[in-house]
Amino acid sequence: MTSLTTPWGDGLDPTNVLGEHPRPQLVRDGWTTLNGPWEHAFTPASQTEVPTRWDGQILVPFPPEAPLSGVNRVLQPDEALWYRRTVTVPPQLIDDRLLLHFGAVDQDCEVWVNGQSVGTHRGGHLPFTFDITAAAWGSFELVVRVRDVTDTSYRSRGKQKLEPGGIWYTPHSGIWQTVWIEAVPAVHVRTLHLTPVLDHAAGTAAVEVTVVPSRDEIYPTAEVVIASDGGELVRADVPVNEPTLLDLGSDARLWSPDDPFLHDVTVQLGRDRTTSYVGLRSFGLGACGQGPDSRGRTRLLLNGAPFLHTGLLDQGYWPDGLVTAPSDEALAHDVQLAKDLGFTMLRKHIKVEPLRWYHHCDRLGVLVWQDMVNGGRDYRPAVVTAPVATTRLRIDDSHHALFGRQDAEGREEFLAEVDATIELLRSVPSIAAWVPFNEGWGQFDAAAVAARVKRLDPTRPVDHASGWHDQGAGDMVSRHVYVRPYALSRRDADDPRAAVLSEYGGYSHRVPGHTWSDKEFGYRRIADRDTYERAFLRLQHAQVGAAVEEGLAAFVHTQLSDVEEETNGLVTYDRRVVKVDADVVRTSNERLRMRFEAACGAPRRPIAVAERELTAPVSLTLPDGRLNPEAVGWCRTPLVTTDGIGQGLLGKGRSKRWEYWAVTTPTHVVAVVVSHLDFAGVNSLWVLDRATGQTVLHEAITPLGRGVTLPGTLGRGAAHLRTKHLTVDIVETTGGTHLRARGPRVELDVHAQRPAGHESLGVVVPWSDKLVQYTVKDVARPATGTVTVDGARHDVPAGESWATLDHGRGRWPHDVTWNWGAGAGTVDGRVIGVQVGGQWTDGTGSVENALYVDGHLTKVSEELVWSYDRDDWMRPWTVTGTDVELTLTPFHLKESHLDLKALAHHTHQVFGHWSGRVRAETARGAGAEWIEVRDLVGFAEDVHNKW
Repeated sequence: MTSLTTPWGDGLDPTNVLGEHPRPQLVRDGWTTLNGPWEHAFTPASQTEVPTRWDGQILVPFPPEAPLSGVNRVLQPDEALWYRRTVTVPPQLIDDRLLLHFGAVDQDCEVWVNGQSVGTHRGGHLPFTFDITAAAWGSFELVVRVRDVTDTSYRSRGKQKLEPGGIWYTPHSGIWQTVWIEAVPAVHVRTLHLTPVLDHAAGTAAVEVTVVPSRDEIYPTAEVVIASDGGELVRADVPVNEPTLLDLGSDARLWSPDDPFLHDVTVQLGRDRTTSYVGLRSFGLGACGQGPDSRGRTRLLLNGAPFLHTGLLDQGYWPDGLVTAPSDEALAHDVQLAKDLGFTMLRKHIKVEPLRWYHHCDRLGVLVWQDMVNGGRDYRPAVVTAPVATTRLRIDDSHHALFGRQDAEGREEFLAEVDATIELLRSVPSIAAWVPFNEGWGQFDAAAVAARVKRLDPTRPVDHASGWHDQGAGDMVSRHVYVRPYALSRRDADDPRAAVLSEYGGYSHRVPGHTWSDKEFGYRRIADRDTYERAFLRLQHAQVGAAVEEGLAAFVHTQLSDVEEETNGLVTYDRRVVKVDADVVRTSNERLRMRFEAACGAPRRPIAVAERELTAPVSLTLPDGRLNPEAVGWCRTPLVTTDGIGQGLLGKGRSKRWEYWAVTTPTHVVAVVVSHLDFAGVNSLWVLDRATGQTVLHEAITPLGRGVTLPGTLGRGAAHLRTKHLTVDIVETTGGTHLRARGPRVELDVHAQRPAGHESLGVVVPWSDKLVQYTVKDVARPATGTVTVDGARHDVPAGESWATLDHGRGRWPHDVTWNWGAGAGTVDGRVIGVQVGGQWTDGTGSVENALYVDGHLTKVSEELVWSYDRDDWMRPWTVTGTDVELTLTPFHLKESHLDLKALAHHTHQVFGHWSGRVRAETARGAGAEWIEVRDLVGFAEDVHNKW
């Protein structure tokens, strides 16, 4: 283990440790923290007398195993840990009763005040309180004795292990959450439960005030005030100890991650005044308020509407504090980071956090899936680990011993802790689901446990068995997928429960200088940052996104932060380095939400992407054939060299090279293709007579690209095709490109001019470190020359004819679908060109959209929305975005189909006229204006290739 600290640990003030009020939903003025330096001692477990000698100071509430505690020692199962400090009660805390609160003490403890035992507590993860009025006075001695057997028993333990490694972490013990005292009247509020009831009325909440009674004072009601932004919504006297519905009226606002509005709550019970808050929201299953969605899939609902839970696994560990965050700011940082990355949910994994963490989720707007803390005897690898490699392993969890749950006492204790966890957190607005069991760890009778949870809290869904060993219960069918590609199975899609991917990813990327140890745990190891980010984006788009469209209701990526040997977080363990670009990941999550909404019937919407402009020459690939991260971006002139495609140890296979030219004239459309696709050369010459609709097609498919010559990089040589029936020459000349092609019936001789200052769009599309495409879309090139068909020669008139280049070099996925559209012409004396694309670039952070005005290019950095009728290709096509409103009205459809299963090709390309408008730069970047697009001749296509 190396020394690793967080910024908050470095700046820690020992005299002010986690000094914020620890219970944000039940706040009184009369309290003070007891965090800070205490004395401590380790003794044999057999010692039950308070030590006479102490080992030194410990900084509470950090566990002794944590560096910030100042102790750095593991409490062993055969030892006891003792704490001692003197407490002086401030004068303002003098009231009828004095309460001593512990946020959590791991695992069992006894507490003495002035030598008098005031109580014991069993269990290491939940808060407890002692009334110390009888034992305490102005100044008193406080002593705590702790035992912790960690993983040597059936007791609940979470992720800690005496011999940590991999997914199991350094053990922790003793006081690990805030200790505090509170002064209260004899009659005071014990608990305050606030439950939104949105099916009753839009602004209704059930309020239940439970009280500690007194024989001397009786208050049958409490005054409750609920306010919004300082304006009172409702004031009512509610009966104590029973739920009461309060109508907040039409001014009440719903809570959601998009609008995390919290209403202020004040409760007055005699002299006892407490403040709280409530968020109005509801959770459920269905779609659009009821039933499965249009694809027959069950979705998770928020406030009656389908809502995608885009989640991260969150362990809640820190290198300097272990389970205890070094500050409240640090707690909030993790929640805010998840929000900044575009995630809407955190799955709190096998840990109950301090209540302030939930408060930050409430106020920042992040949903929480709350795991219960697991226990049980040693886990069998065949039960808890082997299922990671399969999809259907299911063991009946009534066989308790198989799951380490042979102890009846342990099962009863777990159930009691489930009840207490729900009681503690039931009023937290952000908690959206309960997760009783994970990956079979100490699982037992999960169906009965799910039913128990539902009885205790019918307002939230239950994921009864996250990962595997599904017992057919709960509200979710929940999968963990790590070492194999994920796709939503038909079985899960058809399950009446919501299908969720509750863990996946886990890609490891180590950042030197920010790791806990030399060991590395992850489900795929990735050495460099750019490859790691691209792998994450590819996983999100290709696997998770496809599943979302098929019916996936939620996903939980592993994980938010590195933890000890696990280096699979999006941020390092010390929280100093975010391993991904926040804007890119946020855009990826926004895309997934858009795909989800579209699957539920909402219209698609454009998604902005952040792109980098390349301004200097760069190689597309590294020497080993992998993508060069410095090449990712777009350029106005061809700057990317592609000679490395097909070269290097990692660059073999799936290479695609082509030159496609389309020429539009007032009378004809001509297309020329010269390509080398590794296994074959696929080449063609096609011409359309616009007046008659007649077409001529010459094709030449050559094995292994025989007869095809293509330069490695655009502009560094000519492209040639030599076959018996078809020849093509594409030669760069001064001021343009000379296109010659000859077939049995067609001959083309055209010069595509390149006017001074003319710009072209180059884009690098990074699917992964091995799969990448460089494309150059050169649109609105003035064309002159001739087209000859069956001996009839036709001019290509200047000023009315245009050439468009699609230049491609890369290594492609096997199965790809794309849209591409382009057009050119003159509008009000200016040369206008449009270039739009989609599908194949989605999720990569790159797009190929641009407008050309007199040769100057305006980049459109949006994933545009394409709309067309696959049942009637000749109906108008629309392409829209924030800065794009285009319609293509077709006059001709070109189709081609090939289906050999592993090799397939389906193309629908329409030729027509583009009209609409695009917002573009003016005067080389001086502002922007809408540019009219009117009757530009061009095309749009829908292509699906397996190649």
